[in-house]
Amino acid sequence: KTIDHRTTGCNITFDKVAREWRCKYAADGEGGPANSASLKAAEELLQSYLPTLKALPNAEVTRVMCGGCHDFKIVVNQPCADHDAWKASDYAPEQEFISKLSAIEGISAVETQEYTCQPL
Repeated sequence: KTIDHRTTGCNITFDKVAREWRCKYAADGEGGPANSASLKAAEELLQSYLPTLKALPNAEVTRVMCGGCHDFKIVVNQPCADHDAWKASDYAPEQEFISKLSAIEGISAVETQEYTCQPL
């Protein structure tokens, strides 16, 4: 199998590209994540979409959660060609997921981003 390597203008080579879905969740009454209703709802939403995300070709799915800054992130990392195909489908089911995530009480700053995510 041939690996699709790409190079940026500053000579950084990569063969994987990631799509990130992120938001901020509201802390619980003590300022942390332990009893955060919005974090619990975001995690339940992720779990409902996880089989679909893991079924994407060669996808590595990672959840990032920070108890201090209240970040909740989902990263889907794929080889370039597989990522290009997913991008061509408008990252389905991204619009639906983001809409549901945005509707959760206590969730804010919902954003998406594409970037290289290269194991070294």
